[in-house]
Amino acid sequence: MGIFDSFDISASGMSAERYRMDIISQNMANAHTTRTEDGTPYVRKVVTFQEKTDKKQKIFACVRFRI
Repeated sequence: MGIFDSFDISASGMSAERYRMDIISQNMANAHTTRTEDGTPYVRKVVTFQEKTDKKQKIFACVRFRI
C-alpha cells in the first residue's frame, strides 16, 4: 500500500462524513415539517457506511454510503 492509496482512503472517508453532515442538516431543517410536497409525512434520513474493499490488492479502498 502506497502513500497515494492512503490519500484515497482518507478522501473517501472525508467525503462520506461530509455527506452524512449534509443529511443531518436536511433532517434538522425539516424537523418541524409535517408534510412533503406529495402529502406524505417527512421521514428522517439515516446514512449508513459500509467498507468497500479492493480484493485484488487486499486493501480497504474507500467507503460506501447510502440513505
